[in-house]
Amino acid sequence: MRTPITILSGTLQLLDRNKPDGDLKLSGLIEQANKSLKKVTILIEDLLNASKMNEGQLHLNKQPFNIVEAVNECCAHINREGIYQILVEGDLSTDIYGDADRIQQVIINFVNNAIKYAPDEKIITIKAIDEGDVVKVSVIDSGPGIDQEKAEHLFDRYYRVDSKGSQYSGLGLGLYISAEIIKKHGGKIGVNSVNGNGSEFWFILPKQNQQIN
Repeated sequence: MRTPITILSGTLQLLDRNKPDGDLKLSGLIEQANKSLKKVTILIEDLLNASKMNEGQLHLNKQPFNIVEAVNECCAHINREGIYQILVEGDLSTDIYGDADRIQQVIINFVNNAIKYAPDEKIITIKAIDEGDVVKVSVIDSGPGIDQEKAEHLFDRYYRVDSKGSQYSGLGLGLYISAEIIKKHGGKIGVNSVNGNGSEFWFILPKQNQQIN
């Protein structure tokens, strides 16, 4: 599945470099095609990750890393775009034990959900709290919140919240994959949300190589 996507991406880059100066229509079409390509790429990665989960082939490279450095790295592109602002709060020097790339995948999934379901709220808070043997990381928005009945199913495979009839892109795999990643780390994952008062998506991970009871 990746091969034709890679070819298409290269073709669009070539078109962009060789387009006539001042051709706004062509520039707009290339930009639209790149956005659609990005969405397809995300869908493919979600499907491949879900397949790895089902077959027990998701391998982790665990080591200590600083959670705030991981947040800043995976969310840098969002701050650069200037539409949304990511605020990082809490115990900023805290290290956790895990696969940094996979934990960043969870964080960006949480942030993307905050943007998707609360697009009018431009500030997203990421909080890291040292709780002794574990660290709790939360992504908090002040959007419309999620009904408790729906919140209970958010981490189910293929489940998507349908808010006020809105249709969202995606397969409903992002939060399911996030939950599986956290479980494989021996951690916990969840959401606290009150309708009308925003949402807090969180996960808890051990600071050492251990299982959380």
